[in-house]
Amino acid sequence: MQAVRESYADIGLMRERGLSWAEISDVLAKLGVTARDNQPISPVTLRSAFFLVGNEGRDGGVDGEDPGGTTPRETLDAVHRAALAAGQPADDEDAAPAPEPAEPDMVEGATDGPRESAVPEPELPSAPEPDPVPEPAPAATEPGGPAVEPVPVPETPSIQAPAPQAENFRAPAPHVSTPQDSTTNRPWKGDRMLGTIFVLNDRGGVGKTLLSHHLMATAMLEGLQLKVVEYEVNERLNRLFGPEVVEHRRITQDFMNMMGSGDGFYEFWDQIGPELQRGGRLFDFGGNISQWFFNWAEVSGFDYYVGEGERLTFMVPVTVDLASLSTGMNTLERIATIAPKAKRVLVENGFSGPFSQLDDSQYARRKAEMVEREGVEVISMAPCTAPAWARLTGHRIDEVAQMTREDLVKLGMTPPVASRSLIIIHEWLRTMRQALSPYLRDAFNQSAGPAAKTGARQGAL
Repeated sequence: MQAVRESYADIGLMRERGLSWAEISDVLAKLGVTARDNQPISPVTLRSAFFLVGNEGRDGGVDGEDPGGTTPRETLDAVHRAALAAGQPADDEDAAPAPEPAEPDMVEGATDGPRESAVPEPELPSAPEPDPVPEPAPAATEPGGPAVEPVPVPETPSIQAPAPQAENFRAPAPHVSTPQDSTTNRPWKGDRMLGTIFVLNDRGGVGKTLLSHHLMATAMLEGLQLKVVEYEVNERLNRLFGPEVVEHRRITQDFMNMMGSGDGFYEFWDQIGPELQRGGRLFDFGGNISQWFFNWAEVSGFDYYVGEGERLTFMVPVTVDLASLSTGMNTLERIATIAPKAKRVLVENGFSGPFSQLDDSQYARRKAEMVEREGVEVISMAPCTAPAWARLTGHRIDEVAQMTREDLVKLGMTPPVASRSLIIIHEWLRTMRQALSPYLRDAFNQSAGPAAKTGARQGAL
């Protein structure tokens, strides 16, 4: 992190001149800037650290005045020279095509990209050690030098003309970011990350899997893409949708015994960090799992990955069961400690009874206070009362939404029962889809499609 802070401007210059994060990582590794284990800094870590340092600068932090610098000055000078030479091959080919026939070997070296040109640069100033920076000045008198000396020529345009070529270097920037936007799920919009949705409550049997199922079905019906990670003892969503859609991370008894102690516990959760940076994911936490997630987040620098949680949405389902209400409210309060700006949604699952019976309870008063003062949102998840619903256990909701009366008759229902069931099921799914769609579109920076802007979305189910 300190090395990135000290070389922040040079890394930014390399990005402007077209180097990918992987190429910058290779250049830094060859110059001696590595991770703690002397391995190259991973592109994801390098990018995260770069953006974090940039945010420090925007928040008023001082990037260049850290007295505790650990990177040797000669290494920083080498990184600076590598940054200056990074965009040079394109300049030589576009602006000065005349020297190409004179130095054909130089063209071959340039085609290897900035990585090759960055390695020999630190050795050039080592001969005149006292003043490495003025070295390019004699290169301007290249006609008087021997045939081997034109090696410093690449530095001449990059050092003498950074100001007039600044406009030229800004132009390729959109072309550099375009490939990043075209990756799977289009996770990045410039330097902003897509959102992440969590479904959690340590109490079992409150409808977490059903809520995640609704979210997945709504995303599929509206053409949104998301990756789902299921933390459960048994495969549920993974069994319904398949491993290509849902990644199941099994929670075993041995893992439960390990929870809260040792590095193995933290390493299990550390993999969430980069996933939060990319966004576009739905995390489904089974019972008694979210408490361990909070324990990890509180001591592992959760804000390093998500800031104050502006792009996170936490959905907490509860039933009228007192234990469910208690753990649900505690979960909402704990979310505020690790992600104060995250969106918190209380989902009232009416499976065990109507919430109207709690209008005068302590839960109702606490809920009203959280809604008014803390911005907590509340949505309802009513149970499906269709006669055929019990026969549809094990079916995907997005498939149920497209079933016909004949499909239900094949499952053993009479045509009249199948007809009444379809009306109830479609209305139930339409209500849930309308409640969940705004959160999905907001999390993934997606605007409503044409169907949502017209009446077509109402009849899509």
